[in-house]
Amino acid sequence: MSWRRTILIGGVQGEGVASTGINLMRALAGLGYHVYGERKFSSRIKGGNTHMIITIGDDHVTCVESVIDIILAFDEESISFNQIKLRDNGIILMDETLTPEASLTQNINTVALPLTLMAKKHGSLLMKNTSAIGYLGKLLGIQRQVLESSIAKTYLSKGDEVIQQNLQVLLAAYDDPCPELEKIDPLPDAPHRQESMMILMGNDAIALGALMAGCRFMAAYPITPASDVMETMSRVFPDEGGLMVQTEDEVAAITMCIGAGYAGVRSMTATSGPGLTLMMEGLGLAGMTETPIVVVDAQRGGPSTGLPTRTEQSDFSALYHAGHGEFPLILLTPSTIEECYELTKEAFNLADIFQCPVVVMTDLNLSLSPQTIPAFDYVPAAINRGVLMSLEDELSAAKITEPFARYALTENGLSPRSFPGMPGGIHQVTGLEHNKWGRPSDQPANRQKMMDKRLRKLEPLKDQSAVHLEQRDGKMLCLTCGSSWGVLQQAVKDTYLSVDIGRISRIRPLPKRQLQQLLANYEKIIVMEQNQQGQLALILRQELNHQNNIVSMTRYDGESFQVQEVRHLLEGWCSEWK
Repeated sequence: MSWRRTILIGGVQGEGVASTGINLMRALAGLGYHVYGERKFSSRIKGGNTHMIITIGDDHVTCVESVIDIILAFDEESISFNQIKLRDNGIILMDETLTPEASLTQNINTVALPLTLMAKKHGSLLMKNTSAIGYLGKLLGIQRQVLESSIAKTYLSKGDEVIQQNLQVLLAAYDDPCPELEKIDPLPDAPHRQESMMILMGNDAIALGALMAGCRFMAAYPITPASDVMETMSRVFPDEGGLMVQTEDEVAAITMCIGAGYAGVRSMTATSGPGLTLMMEGLGLAGMTETPIVVVDAQRGGPSTGLPTRTEQSDFSALYHAGHGEFPLILLTPSTIEECYELTKEAFNLADIFQCPVVVMTDLNLSLSPQTIPAFDYVPAAINRGVLMSLEDELSAAKITEPFARYALTENGLSPRSFPGMPGGIHQVTGLEHNKWGRPSDQPANRQKMMDKRLRKLEPLKDQSAVHLEQRDGKMLCLTCGSSWGVLQQAVKDTYLSVDIGRISRIRPLPKRQLQQLLANYEKIIVMEQNQQGQLALILRQELNHQNNIVSMTRYDGESFQVQEVRHLLEGWCSEWK
């Protein structure tokens, strides 16, 4: 049986809660442990309670556990808010300046530590979080040199003086005699493994995937939880010959991407719900002009401003029925860090091949939760630009007077593309309905042919599989995507639940042939998703014409599904339908 330990680090936003967690995760991963971190923070720059939960294990950790073993508290709110999550005889490590005794429940062990004192004495008050890392690292049994390496890496950009001050604070705390800590069992030995590991968030993996796919232009407007993608691109693009533009709004961002795509540059933008709403007309423009672009939608709680720093999956319906009118659009739904990387690479090829916008849909937890995964090589994608104007076309077209037939009617709906500067490739591009040369046309016969042409392009995808199964000889299938997948994996692990589980990686076009086969194989399909209406289940019922075989499991309070919650619901369905 595998083991898990879970730590919650809490404090006031701006106190270094996140950096404490990342330093700890980096040190643990370096020793061979598997880790998964989940952040909870307020929608403000500084102030308000924030915390980070880290689950440590001896095998792959796919989500945080709901029961906490240790709370490291920088403020009293972190104790009062989270002590209910502590296991019996759980441990609270807190700054000795805190006085939360009146609010503590029974069966909790508290250890008061001189976090502030150590920081002031050996560095500065700002280094209280480094002091905490020293004490917590010692408790867990992490060697001091491993912690030193993690701290040095974290503050590398701040210069040697800052690094040395933090190391002084770290070592003072680590070497401080504390009998209470010595009574607490350290972590079990780290697992022995051959493969190297890396810590990534979904946003990191998406940025890497885009780079490896040949993306060299990004335009975006900052928005939680998607901003990390543009920040990463702004750092790496100068060395890769790329350009990242922070635009005045999301409308400008998507239209600049369309311009770059028209010019032949692989382009992308990244946003979340409110920004996505502003981009809807741009998606339609890319669909009408058959211009390849990639959009990342990191979903959060809506509508309106909603819950900017809480997770949700409530954009399924909006994107499945995106924009006004009808146009080709591909929706990809990664569920793991690896899929964030691979599906983003694939998105750029799909956009070029099918000459349409592609949206990569994540959620806040998948976007922002750092976790260990097996290290992989960053291998450039095999780029497929789709149907392009050939040299023969260029030479022959240059000899005639009519424009290039950019939107020529073809059997599969895919017309050769030309880029600016290609001899004989001149044509018009407009958001109006148009003929094969791109000239505006409102003729009924032309309209019908062009609509059919654009929409039949994606027909081949309907026959391609996009549901990935983990079979357990079950009569039911629980289907999900995004960060919920990791919770579902853990919920059925080491149980006798007769439920197969699966993740779907493309929801538009749906893999209809595969889904019809699954409906024939299973008595029920349970769709697990983070929204109120069960949007993905509604789409499946509508498209597959099955009302009774598809049921919903939903959560929509801004919190992620919990392992015990999902396990309990699945047990109930197994009892009801056996």
